[in-house]
Amino acid sequence: MNRARWLCVALLAAAALWLNSAPPLFAQEASTSGSSERATYVGAQECQKCHEEQSATWEHNPHQGNRVDGHAAGPVIGCESCHGPGSLHVAAEGDEDDPRFKTMLNLKTAKAADASAACVSCHKTAEQFHWEQSAHAKNDVSCRDCHSIHEPKDPGATKLLAAKNATAQCVKCHHDKRSELAHTAHMPIREGSMTCADCHNPHGSPGPKMIRAASNTDLCTTCHMDKRGPMLWEHPPVRENCVTCHMPHGSNNDKVLASKRPFLCQRCHIANRHPSTLYDQPDLVSNRLFNRSCTNCHSQIHGSNHPSGKTFLR
Repeated sequence: MNRARWLCVALLAAAALWLNSAPPLFAQEASTSGSSERATYVGAQECQKCHEEQSATWEHNPHQGNRVDGHAAGPVIGCESCHGPGSLHVAAEGDEDDPRFKTMLNLKTAKAADASAACVSCHKTAEQFHWEQSAHAKNDVSCRDCHSIHEPKDPGATKLLAAKNATAQCVKCHHDKRSELAHTAHMPIREGSMTCADCHNPHGSPGPKMIRAASNTDLCTTCHMDKRGPMLWEHPPVRENCVTCHMPHGSNNDKVLASKRPFLCQRCHIANRHPSTLYDQPDLVSNRLFNRSCTNCHSQIHGSNHPSGKTFLR
């Protein structure tokens, strides 16, 4: 009984939070400050009289023709679905000094949270389900910073991006990742085989770093299935986190490793059944630094299913 009561309280609290977070522009009416005059919805036809340039691109917009049942502006997505009721704005007749001119939401100048609220009013499931808890939302990155509704740059305008693809959009802010992708060993992003959005959900996720999985290992093994396991003999760092040894965005070491071998292995294996530290001369070059990678012998470093593969030799 106590558990059921707790669940009911939690659901009511979540519903109240959702209702209180609804953006004000979707109210049935809006008023100017210091005035009892109310704005009402006038339809997209009125907007087209002045905003002809937006009307031309809107015809090919993915939003065009979509429906949102029960929306105050009407079921078909139009200008007022995002910008709010426009009767007062229209009545101002283009006079920017008229207080009524600024009664519509300007997504370019609005606060980040207010601009995103217009998008979230519709886009609150699927990819955008975790937006409110995402690192972008918490750092005042708005939907408008990545998306351009009226002038998209991506081919076909399928994502309405402000850049030609997701990667080009991400590296505008993530300069360190741009540098890593330029290293000799890297993910096939520069070649166009994948984008940042293949691994990360920029709208948020329950996983770390907004990845599309519960953990780094789960994400990596969606493609690298031969490393998934389970293995008879498992290498603990592999099961724990792939990025313990690999730099996923790029590295100047082969296989995007975080360090050259054997030095990478020696970060953990500082003592073992055979010497794991550098030899002194004359064995320094011949035995440790030239063609002496640990994986020359321990080839099954990600795990082994051989009955005698305890040390990953086979």
